[in-house]
Amino acid sequence: MAAAPIAKDVADEIRNKFTALATDASKYYEADLERIKTDDKLVSRFLAHQRDDKDETAKMIESVFTWRKVNSVRDLDFSKDPDHVLTSMYFRGQDLDGADVLWVEPKYFDKTKRAEFEKYLMWLVENRPGEADSSQITIVLALGDVGLTEVDVEFIKYFINIFMYYTADVMKKMIIHNMHWLLNGVWKLVSVMLSEGAKKRVLFLKNKEVNKHIPEASVLACVGGPDPFRYQAA
Repeated sequence: MAAAPIAKDVADEIRNKFTALATDASKYYEADLERIKTDDKLVSRFLAHQRDDKDETAKMIESVFTWRKVNSVRDLDFSKDPDHVLTSMYFRGQDLDGADVLWVEPKYFDKTKRAEFEKYLMWLVENRPGEADSSQITIVLALGDVGLTEVDVEFIKYFINIFMYYTADVMKKMIIHNMHWLLNGVWKLVSVMLSEGAKKRVLFLKNKEVNKHIPEASVLACVGGPDPFRYQAA
C-alpha cells in the first residue's frame, strides 16, 4: 500500500528535528540524507511507525540511517548469482490490496550461513519492487514442514528486528502459515520483541485461509496454492 499523505509542515518539522540530531554527516549515507529532504512518503512511513510521535520519528530516522551505514546496506549486491539457499526468501506476486508479497521458506535455511541470510534479507527489502514509493509488503512464512530442528531462533529474532526497528512501517502484515504446535514455545520467545501494534499484524492461518489475503491464483504451492512456483533446494 502507498504511504499515507503527510502535511508539508509536519514533514518539514520532522526533518528539522532529525537535522538537529544528525550532527555528524559521516555517520550516514549521503543518498539517505538527500532522500529524506524531499521524500514525503518516506517521512510519512517513519511517522506511522512511531504512531504520529514527531520526536520519536526523528530519533528513529537517525537510528535507522546510522544502522544502514554501519551495515553497508546500500553497498550490498546479490543481484548476480547469490548462494542458492538464500533464495528461499523471495518476492512474488501481490496481496489483495496490491502490496508485494515476500515469501519465506525456513525449511531450507542453513544456520551455518546466518550472516549471509541477514545480509540477503537487508538487500531484498532495500531492493523490493515498491521501495521507491515506500510501499508496504505482506510477508508469508511457510511453516507447514518446519519443526524444531529447522528453526533458527536467532535469525527469526533478526528478521523481526529488521521490521520493528530498521525499516519504516514496511510490514503491512505477516502471515504465519500452518505453524506446528511444537513451535508455540519459539513464538512466545520471539513475540515479546513485537509491539502491540505489530502483533495485530501477525496472522496465524491454516490451509486455504491465506486466500482471504492473497488472490487464490497467486497463492504458491508451498502453502497449498495453485501457483506451481517452488523454491528448489540445490
